[in-house]
Amino acid sequence: MPFTPFHLGPAFLLGMVFKKKIDIIAVLLASVVIDIRATIYLFLGHEPLHGPFHTFIGATVLALLLSYVLSYIFYRLGMNIEMKHIILGSLIGAWSHVFLDSFLYTDIIPFWPMMSNPLFGAISSPDIYGLCVLSGMAGLGIFAFNYMFCNQKLFM
Repeated sequence: MPFTPFHLGPAFLLGMVFKKKIDIIAVLLASVVIDIRATIYLFLGHEPLHGPFHTFIGATVLALLLSYVLSYIFYRLGMNIEMKHIILGSLIGAWSHVFLDSFLYTDIIPFWPMMSNPLFGAISSPDIYGLCVLSGMAGLGIFAFNYMFCNQKLFM
């Protein structure tokens, strides 16, 4: 896993680029929530760190669960956000996480039940981390431009 906060860079960029189609809170949360199990396993010393949520099928299930939780929270807070934007944001965040981690870790099986990882090693770890940082900076640049010149808010 690119260290979990690094996943926020690509998620933020995607959230800013597709701001009218996806919920930025959903994409950001989904991009990091997948690592909850890996974090627990890391601290407990269990292996493999990456489990069922580091597959596209598992990430999809988790994203849909997160979508319904966020929908309820947004409703209770009086935020009028369309469910399709929440679901799409959650899916994009979760899938981007699995995609990025697939290049770095041998214990990730992204296309389960296919038991191999054809993406592993195709892009180096420094390149993945660099991509995460640069995409986060690009997302911040888009946010700053929209805020300063277009009078747009971060949230829908």
